[in-house]
Amino acid sequence: MSRRGTRFVTITIPVFVLTVLVALTAVEIWVRLSWNPKNGRPGLFVADARRGQRFAPDYDGWFAGVPVRINNLGFRDSRDYSLDKRANTFRIVVLGDSVTFGHGSVYEHTYPYLLEQRLKQWRKDVDWQVWNVAVPGYNTSQELEHLEEIGPAFAPDLVIVGFYENDLVDNRPLQAPGIVRVAAARVLSFAERHIYSVELYKRVLIQLAWKLSSSDAYRRRLETINSDEKDLRKTDTLADAKQQVLTDFDRVSDDERVQRCVSRPAPSAAVVDAAQRQDGYQEWLDAVRGFQQLNRDGTYHIVFFLNVPPAQCPDTDDVFWDDGPMGMNGFLTRVIGEGGMPVASVHDALLHVRPSQMPGWAGHSFGNTNVVKADALFEYLRDRILPRLRPGFGGQAGSQPQTRTSAAAQ
Repeated sequence: MSRRGTRFVTITIPVFVLTVLVALTAVEIWVRLSWNPKNGRPGLFVADARRGQRFAPDYDGWFAGVPVRINNLGFRDSRDYSLDKRANTFRIVVLGDSVTFGHGSVYEHTYPYLLEQRLKQWRKDVDWQVWNVAVPGYNTSQELEHLEEIGPAFAPDLVIVGFYENDLVDNRPLQAPGIVRVAAARVLSFAERHIYSVELYKRVLIQLAWKLSSSDAYRRRLETINSDEKDLRKTDTLADAKQQVLTDFDRVSDDERVQRCVSRPAPSAAVVDAAQRQDGYQEWLDAVRGFQQLNRDGTYHIVFFLNVPPAQCPDTDDVFWDDGPMGMNGFLTRVIGEGGMPVASVHDALLHVRPSQMPGWAGHSFGNTNVVKADALFEYLRDRILPRLRPGFGGQAGSQPQTRTSAAAQ
């Protein structure tokens, strides 16, 4: 080797590596010093070789303005659990996206938690466990993969798939990852949990890739990361916000809805047609068929729960109007319900309350809206599903849940 080559190997490369390490260390120190303690430690989301991302177990921090704890099994819950069951345990696993997870909602007012309280009031002799394993950003194909991964260990007596309309988007067939992808996910997960500045580097790299390639895919990915980062760093707390409070709310009769909503739009299939043209619609349909097959062959007992609200009347903000069988709720009920798949929905329950008293009814729901969801789901399970799964669950044993006041969630 020439003198120049020797110098390059023995001096230039080590000096370069040392300079990079010093720079990275300086950036890490700067990020840690400027870190807001309310954000908790980094690593709520970590890389997953199959599903893209998942929650890191035993995480404490903030997300979307509310405290979030991820328990020992890797899902949002203030309680840790053993996988073992008692003789009287009935375990319900609730899959879903940010709407089911409770984006911006305090944990005690998410609809899966409120459902658990309803069940406990109904049958105090049962060890009800409602596990909210929803992950923000998931779609139906990711939820199917999620169930196939956790199902054998979690051993649910019932699976509820919480569905929102954007779960139709970007579904893709999920394939078994190779060795390189698995290894890369492990390295990235370690970095996401222990290196505070890793998100900064991810944004810089994607920004460079976008500028160099002009690919719209990189722009969308950057927007997603920036949105997630904004939610993770949001410290203007929503925990004590007005919309979190459970209050009394009015009931609306069908006659009142008809009288007050005079100029409701004529039924139209435009929304459904647009949904069927979404990129990934066929892959979404394949994922639904996957759930239907698991339910049909008895691998799991599955119920879909549609978080699809009715439209608000254009005449007033005080009533909803029913878009009927041609609307999104009717369409999804038909498609998902093929082959005998049970489908519950909050749609009809919301028709009989006032939009003005239902915070976040159109998307990320809070307070009273989650009460209505929990009530609708509880009644469906109590009347149609649970008696089939456990003969002793028939009838109306036990006290009935309170459905209109904050006492229901105490």
